[in-house]
Amino acid sequence: MKLNLIFVGFVLLLMSSCITSRSTSPQAVTPHVETQLEMVTRADWGWVPLTDTIPTHEIKYITIHHGGEDFPEDKDVIKYLIGLQSWSRSDKNWIDNPYHYMIDLQGKIYEARPIEYPGDTNTDYDVRGHALICVMGNYENQILSETQFEQLALLTATLADKYGVANDLIKSHKDYTETLCPGKDLYRYLEDGSLIKRVAELRKP
Repeated sequence: MKLNLIFVGFVLLLMSSCITSRSTSPQAVTPHVETQLEMVTRADWGWVPLTDTIPTHEIKYITIHHGGEDFPEDKDVIKYLIGLQSWSRSDKNWIDNPYHYMIDLQGKIYEARPIEYPGDTNTDYDVRGHALICVMGNYENQILSETQFEQLALLTATLADKYGVANDLIKSHKDYTETLCPGKDLYRYLEDGSLIKRVAELRKP
């Protein structure tokens, strides 16, 4: 009888350890989050129409940036966009916000500078022909979320299809000049090819 109880106890212990092992093992694949391409238009966030113009360009490249400043969760995105537009015009003498599209911490996409006009940058690469996408935040310090990654890939794929941009012409700011932009946590997805792979999956056949 004592031997039977020991055997039963051993079986229960073995079963318990197997169950624990299965429940704590990580999933091999993380599913992509559900995203859709919805944009906050310039009119929706209070964009002030251009008072000046520059020569237009044709999109041949897509180039990814980050804002370069820490962006807390509770920061007012609309106020930030309005302030960025005002600073770009008054302090930098640019015609508008330097980027064509911006993505916030929740992955929401905002229209910025009209895409027919080249963007601007504080560095020395020629931005003519580049569609500029900026992810708000500083990705030297901050961590790109899965939703941001998916929305960035979806926006990039949409623009690449619209303008016929080849996947190998989708790069980042630091691929053209000496800069930390778009930050190490965002850049790693370009460096390891995972962003371009996701863009390719999302592009129309």
